[in-house]
Amino acid sequence: MAKTKASKAAVTSIDLSYVQAVPILLPQDGRTHLMLVGTGGTGSWLAPSLARLTRLLNDAGRRVSLTFVDHDIVEAGNVPRQNFCYAEIGQHKAVALATRYSAAWGVEIRATTSPFKRDMVSGHYNELVILIGCVDNAAARQELAETLSGRYRGSPHVPSTWWLDAGNIKEWGQVLLGSETKAETLRPAFQLGTACIALPSPTLQHPELLKPLPEEIAGNNLSCEQLALLNAQSLMVNQRVAAEAADFLLRLLTNSLTRFATYFDLPSGSARSKYITRESVAAVVGEAPDQFFLTLAQGNGR
Repeated sequence: MAKTKASKAAVTSIDLSYVQAVPILLPQDGRTHLMLVGTGGTGSWLAPSLARLTRLLNDAGRRVSLTFVDHDIVEAGNVPRQNFCYAEIGQHKAVALATRYSAAWGVEIRATTSPFKRDMVSGHYNELVILIGCVDNAAARQELAETLSGRYRGSPHVPSTWWLDAGNIKEWGQVLLGSETKAETLRPAFQLGTACIALPSPTLQHPELLKPLPEEIAGNNLSCEQLALLNAQSLMVNQRVAAEAADFLLRLLTNSLTRFATYFDLPSGSARSKYITRESVAAVVGEAPDQFFLTLAQGNGR
């Protein structure tokens, strides 16, 4: 049976980026430090998965450590939307979760009760650091983005700091992974051919993440009722974001992650991802892949 014009168009429009994608290659010769920044709506649900993953990797011979960072206190209004109980009201969120899951999984979890600052990473000089951002404001994302600059190891220069950002609003969410805040530093990303060593940071993928929301701007005149309407969320959206982020981390740390962004919509039950191909990554920075990325020979010749 002959194909119609419509069927031919459908065939040629099939997206093959998933089967063409390559995995992320991370440094494997040292310690890995996971730092959860923000332990509220999403971070509190992600915390148990991080503790479990840390235990499993350490049992497998990896050297993985874990820190929770958050200056907020558990309030009555946080229960039950966030992963806290009434007995924890008045405690620091990071301390409550670290205490709970350190005991549950038999791993040491450090808790930091001050706002995240980039110098918190400086003490992990010889480690691979993965920042897991579960913050709800542009200022904190700016601090996370600035942490990525200038941390590399080996040759070709492999980033030693990565940022996994988990965010949502109402009934939609996204998980974004990256290491580079400038397009130029992405040029060696595909030098190895069968793997990728760098990706655009969450804020390079979505610059709007650095734009403050109305409620973040000092001196706003929004009432408490207006703020509540702006921030109304599905009861389950934070758990969905946390589950997506946990799967990203598992695949990233086991060299099987072939996507760098996932978006989901709860009302329709749909999800879509961007896969790690030269074309997809180049599209983020508006470049043609054949002219933008360095080959291994070019890299060695510099």
